[in-house]
Amino acid sequence: MPSPTRGFAPPPEVTGYFDGKSNRPAFSWLDVWAEEHAYRFTVAKATELDLLNAFRRTISQALSDGQGIDSWRPLIQAELTKLGWWGPRLVMDPTGQDDPVRVDFSNPRRPKTIFWSNVNSARSAGQWERAQRSKKILPYALYVATTSSDPRPEHRALVGTILPVDHPFWRSYWPPNGWGCKCQVRMISAREAERLIGTTRVIGRNPDGSDITIEYRDTAPDLGPPVDVINRRTGERSSIPAGIDPGWHTNPGLARASTLIANLEAQLAEAAPVDANRVLTELWADPYLRLAPLLPEKVWLPAGHNPALAAELGAVSPVISITSEAITVRIERHKMSVDDFALLPQILTEGAILPDIGGDTRVRTVLHRIGKTIWRSFVAVSANGYLRANSLHQKGESELRKQITRAGLSWPWD
Repeated sequence: MPSPTRGFAPPPEVTGYFDGKSNRPAFSWLDVWAEEHAYRFTVAKATELDLLNAFRRTISQALSDGQGIDSWRPLIQAELTKLGWWGPRLVMDPTGQDDPVRVDFSNPRRPKTIFWSNVNSARSAGQWERAQRSKKILPYALYVATTSSDPRPEHRALVGTILPVDHPFWRSYWPPNGWGCKCQVRMISAREAERLIGTTRVIGRNPDGSDITIEYRDTAPDLGPPVDVINRRTGERSSIPAGIDPGWHTNPGLARASTLIANLEAQLAEAAPVDANRVLTELWADPYLRLAPLLPEKVWLPAGHNPALAAELGAVSPVISITSEAITVRIERHKMSVDDFALLPQILTEGAILPDIGGDTRVRTVLHRIGKTIWRSFVAVSANGYLRANSLHQKGESELRKQITRAGLSWPWD
C-alpha cells in the first residue's frame, strides 16, 4: 500500500494540545466529562490501555502530518487488527454500572466520530490559543456561517455574533458546539467589528425561496434558558447553555489552561521532589499554561517545589505558586518574557535560600545562577500557610553581592 501523502502540518499549539493529554480508559463517553477532556484522552469502550494507545498514537500521527480521516483510517485499521479489535467485540464495564455491550470499531461511523471529536477539539483549542496571543491586534471573535448543508437552527442563530475574545460568551460557545458541529469563529480587528456591527448580508436561500441573512451584532442571541443535565455515570449536574450538546459546553483551549493548574496543585503537594520538578518543567513548556498571563482573571500558577523552604517558613505545602498578574506586570513593565518565567521551577527548587534582606521573617530570598546570570526571587508564606513567589529578577553580581554583604549575609557561591 503506498504511504499516505503528507498534508500541511498544523500549528504547534494544535498538536501540543492533543499530545499533552494523559490517557483515561473509559467504558462510556460520559466517564470523561466537559473540562476533563482538555487534559484526558479517551475513547468510549476503549477500556484497555493498548487499545487506547493505538487510537492516540495514530491520531497524533495524522495530526502531525496534516492528514484527514481517509489517511488515518488505514492506520487505525492496521493497529486494531493487530490487537484483535477490528470487528465486533463484547466489552465489559469495569465499574459494573452498565451491562456488557457489543462494540465494532470497524463500523465506519465509530472511527469517524472518534477522529472528528479529537481532531476538531485540538483545532479549536489551537485557534483559541492563537486568539489569545493575537488579541491586541484582533480583539474580537466573529461566529461565522457553518459549512454544513443542514445546520442546526440554534447554531445558525449564533452566526454574526461579534464579541471580544475574553467575553464570557466564548467560554461556552467557542465551537464546536456539539457532535458533528462545523461552526467556526474568525478573529477580526476593532475596525472590522465596527464596520460589520448593525449590518446584514444575504448568504443563500431557503427552500421556500426566501433569503438566508446574517445579522452582525455585538450581543449574544437569546436561545432560551440553560438546560440542567445530570451525568448518569458520574452523577455530576451541569447547566448546559441552550443550543449546545451536553459535553461540548466548554472551550477546549480555555479549559486546558485552567484545568492544567487546578489538577496539578494537589498532585504536586504529595510528589517526591524529583518527580515534582520534572512535572513542573514539563508544565511550563505547555503552550496552554503560558497563556495564563493573558487571561483576564487572576490565576495562581504552580512554579516550584521546595520542601526545605516549606520547612523554614512553616508552610503547609512545598508547592510554590505565582500569580498570572505578577507575571503580566514583569512582562509589560520590565520587558521580560514567559520563557524567563519557565525557569522558575529550576530557580525555586535548586536556588540558595537566604533570609530576607529587609528582615521579614515570613519571606526568603532565593538566588540561583544559570550560566553567567543570577536570578533572584522572593518567596513569602501566606496567612493560610502557602508559599507564594512574588517576583523574579535578573541581578548583576557586583550589586547583589553588596546588598547581601550589607545585610550581614554570606555570599552563597564563595
